[in-house]
Amino acid sequence: MQIQMQFQGKSFVLTLENNAAARDFYALLPLRLSFSDYVGKEKIAKLDKSLSPQERGEYDPQSGDFFYFAPWGNVGIFYAKQPPYKGLVKLGVVKAEKESFIAHLKAQKQDFILTIEKYPSRE
Repeated sequence: MQIQMQFQGKSFVLTLENNAAARDFYALLPLRLSFSDYVGKEKIAKLDKSLSPQERGEYDPQSGDFFYFAPWGNVGIFYAKQPPYKGLVKLGVVKAEKESFIAHLKAQKQDFILTIEKYPSRE
């Protein structure tokens, strides 16, 4: 499964993991979510619906990872390395143009709208 994220005039393709939370997220698409900065290391947005929080061992978050944080019901994207934390579920990762994606994401100082759709879009 692949998704496309669009914000501030740029588009990026992410490959989703093969887990229940990623499949739940994929089923919700398309979405327009308002993202904001959190702790200077990630951009997060609140989902209206909970995803399956099934965890598979300890997840070691990396820059460029798209994730679900089950305790808060947020999705997010890391633009800096984070330590493992209970409740994090990896949803996917940006593959191509990762450095460009991270730089563009990190440069967003204000809240922003991110459009997420299935790739290629089937709408």
